[in-house]
Amino acid sequence: MKRLTLCADDFGQSEAISCGILQLVAARRLQAVSCLTDSPVWPTMALRLKALGGNHQTGLHFNLTHGFATPAQVEDSGATLAKCSAVDEANPSAQALGPLMLRAVLHQLDGASLRRSFIEQWLAFEAHYGQPPAFVDGHQHVHAFPQIRSIVIEETRRRNPSAWLRVPHAAGFRPKVLVMRAMTAGLASSVKDAGLASNTRFAGFRPYCHGFDFARFFRHILTSIGGSTLVMCHPGLESADPADPIAHCRQAELDYLLSEQFCADLAAAGVSSGHCLG
Repeated sequence: MKRLTLCADDFGQSEAISCGILQLVAARRLQAVSCLTDSPVWPTMALRLKALGGNHQTGLHFNLTHGFATPAQVEDSGATLAKCSAVDEANPSAQALGPLMLRAVLHQLDGASLRRSFIEQWLAFEAHYGQPPAFVDGHQHVHAFPQIRSIVIEETRRRNPSAWLRVPHAAGFRPKVLVMRAMTAGLASSVKDAGLASNTRFAGFRPYCHGFDFARFFRHILTSIGGSTLVMCHPGLESADPADPIAHCRQAELDYLLSEQFCADLAAAGVSSGHCLG
């Protein structure tokens, strides 16, 4: 029997994203929720997520790249992502993904700063959710990059040795899949050597373009996965958040995952829901 762990990323990034994910948790469509704890809305949204009970696992979505829009910027339809990043107060150390990847490969990042950021986000998780993360992954998969991963593994093992780490190593030949496969080479063995658990299969990389047929994409995942697979998704309510470059895609994901068609597609593909660790 094929088994799927569906994880919604970006909880806490904004109220619109979080409220959409809360609907999925309440409908028991998710097995995992990954949380941005350096967000201004995290304290409030953490309480709402906690109140829905423990039918899902809740983890830390380690963030090094996202700058959060202020309320005034969300109301300003002319605000841009660059403008939000430039004046962000919640995460002034947010870095562009490309330069971060290059510096990680070259081991030129500030290790002390990375460790401090991770610990601060971990402690914010515990402070507002009342327990340590059940798993750790990263916004734009930064937790898996060279240099960064060693700190993430070390601190996770120290703070919650029962937590598992996401290994975003997917099948296929999309450019992003190939880049991530290169950036995450050796991650699974490093996690195992540290005595931590991880997923053995991963899926969910998709193009974030207007008009994308998410239902068709997800049915392809269901028919192509084997064994137990962790699948990421990025649902949320429709919004005009200038700091969210994929805001236009979130409502369609939410609508499909809440639909009866989603349940029918799971059944037709012979896929059950559960936790996928190896």
